Amino acid sequence: MSKVWFGIGSNRDRAHYIRAGVTALHDQFASAQTPLHISRVFESEAVGFVGSAFYNLVAWVETTEPIANIAAYCKAIERAHGHDSTKPRFSPRTLDIDILLYDDCISSNPIQLPRAEILTNAFVLWPLAELSPTVRHPVVGKTYAELWQAYTGQQQLVPIPFEFDSLPYLVSTSIA
Repeated sequence: MSKVWFGIGSNRDRAHYIRAGVTALHDQFASAQTPLHISRVFESEAVGFVGSAFYNLVAWVETTEPIANIAAYCKAIERAHGHDSTKPRFSPRTLDIDILLYDDCISSNPIQLPRAEILTNAFVLWPLAELSPTVRHPVVGKTYAELWQAYTGQQQLVPIPFEFDSLPYLVSTSIA
């Protein structure tokens, strides 16, 4: 079994699409033996463009699926929820699901792992540090808690109260 971490975000009908993304990942990967773990939901300003604020969170699950299959499934979830991949990278999103990590894999094909945004975007690093504080970044070698503690970026990020539908194999981080 391998652990895979996902970054999930939306800035259009945010609550609806965040719930839809988590539910789709849960339905595809979660079971009694391999629950889907999620961080708190954070509200963050748009990065790279002027637009509405995003809701973001990080999730992880254990799976036997190869990276290419998981990437294809994430793209299918996005398309099913109105994500238009022909739009510029920095633009409004109904649902964005990125694979952040796959165990300690370092690769550029079929996707870049680890995702560069882990080290630069608070909306990825804070929930990742909350969810997996003792896991080490496969390139930098520091834990995500250490990386978050040293983060010096200026992005505005706020944890928000958020409730998910009752899903049988969902484990939510609840840090006060």
